[in-house]
Amino acid sequence: MLSPKLMEVLRCPLSSGKEELQQEEHHLLCQRCNLRFPLRDGFPSLIAEEAELPGGCESLDQLPCQQEKEQGN
Repeated sequence: MLSPKLMEVLRCPLSSGKEELQQEEHHLLCQRCNLRFPLRDGFPSLIAEEAELPGGCESLDQLPCQQEKEQGN
């Protein structure tokens, strides 16, 4: 289990917002885009390409946070 202080500062690398990550048993879950980042030996891997995509998404470009960025440009 990660310390509460660490959880306060961890954020999804794809999200520009302040949404916190939720700790699950073997993952950290982004509250905004539902990416699941693995915990390896108790350490979070916040590499987007290694994260598990949410159902219905085939690529990182299909995530809601990435779609919003494209619409904003």
